[in-house]
Amino acid sequence: MITLLILVITYFAFFRGLTPEILRNYIGGFGYLAPFIYILCFTMLPIAFFPVPILALAAGLLFGFLPGTIYTLIGAVLNSAIMFLMAKVLAKDAVTNLLQRKLPENWSSFLFNLDEKKGFGIIFILRLIPAMPYNLINYGAGLTSIKFSSYMLATILGILPGTLVFLNIGNQALNIHNPAFMVSIILLILLTIFSLILGKRIGKTNS
Repeated sequence: MITLLILVITYFAFFRGLTPEILRNYIGGFGYLAPFIYILCFTMLPIAFFPVPILALAAGLLFGFLPGTIYTLIGAVLNSAIMFLMAKVLAKDAVTNLLQRKLPENWSSFLFNLDEKKGFGIIFILRLIPAMPYNLINYGAGLTSIKFSSYMLATILGILPGTLVFLNIGNQALNIHNPAFMVSIILLILLTIFSLILGKRIGKTNS
């Protein structure tokens, strides 16, 4: 519990006011090391509950669509693995209490009882939902019986659509009059609607 408390305090003390523009300028200041600094930020900041869409938007602004997508996926894989293992090994009770407070009762109880058979599909769908807290899924999955390999594969496939959408928005953000920017916003709205429909169906199934 102390570990998670320290992480929450760290976020509010140092990272709460960061914007995509601030991150772009800061990371870009490292020159040729910028990709490595970004991957490090994506690996470590979400552990302290930093919002990952801000990181993805910053990558789109700084690196462009394709390189930003690659760097973001690398950081997400490393981060998801670390948080999963932290919950499984270091802070089971603290993560359980956190999920019970932050998630609806039917979702938290369902997540706690998730087995390997259903685990892949559920983690995949949860990853698709932009409104579902990325950090809580990482920690929560560590409390389930899902295999690490299944969790990581579901994570990579599930975060890919949202990553592409947010990276494209960041890449087009400096030219909001470009039709491509509007297409990015429309894709984000469609992804949100589609994933929320899936989420509600799962919620009804498990209520």
